Amino acid sequence: MTIRDFIQLSILKPNKIWTILQNPLKKIKGIFFLLVLLVSIPGFIRAGKDIASMNTNLGIVAKQFPELSIQDGKLSAGDNTGFVYRSDVFNIVFDPSGKSTDNDVTSESSQGIPSIGILQDHIVVDTILNTAKFSYEGLNGFNKSNVEQFIQEFQSKLWMVFIGVMLFGFVYNTIVVYILMIIISFVVRLLTALFMRAYIQMHPTVSKQLTIAAMFLPATIYMAIGVLGIGGGVGMFMYLLVTSTFNWLLGMREFIAQQNKSQ
Repeated sequence: MTIRDFIQLSILKPNKIWTILQNPLKKIKGIFFLLVLLVSIPGFIRAGKDIASMNTNLGIVAKQFPELSIQDGKLSAGDNTGFVYRSDVFNIVFDPSGKSTDNDVTSESSQGIPSIGILQDHIVVDTILNTAKFSYEGLNGFNKSNVEQFIQEFQSKLWMVFIGVMLFGFVYNTIVVYILMIIISFVVRLLTALFMRAYIQMHPTVSKQLTIAAMFLPATIYMAIGVLGIGGGVGMFMYLLVTSTFNWLLGMREFIAQQNKSQ
């Protein structure tokens, strides 16, 4: 069986995936990583949109900074009382007056959106992971031009951030899909033994191929949902666990029926 035959069988005839037992693939790495790529594409698209939104919002917020300076570890901006900038990718609290606190910055963080507080005597960065503080020590003479230059340099490197996010997402999904394969294989064998009174022994490589085949159609649908932006953010893990298990059970039921007919 070729990879093309494997994909056609998995998507067009999922109830026939048991035929892989008779003619398995020689190697499964290619089809495994293709499966991982399928479930990763929606995340790549979301990351691309977030990076583009971040680039746009950075350009907007850069224009909102007033003339400023840092002297003796303190931020000064003349008569400017500061501003709060909110977006779907980050929030910024700029307050040289000393009225805003760290709690005011963290309160701006919601739904996993990070907040950055540029306060009178330090900077606060609040993310879903932790909260970090940075003093202005060593930044004497820092001004608006330096801020704009920093933002422009960061914007120019956003493509590297995007690549890093994609690599992390692909590695993460590789681990998740492999764990799912183990769980699905176990659940299917258990349910087959309990409700179909059958226990089928097969080579581990073939078992993995059957699991991948059972996951391929649900993964393709998951990718399509993500690309089209519908479905309200379907959770990948539970979706693939339930649909792929059901898919494999259908194939096993037909396989057992075929075996009974031939006896």
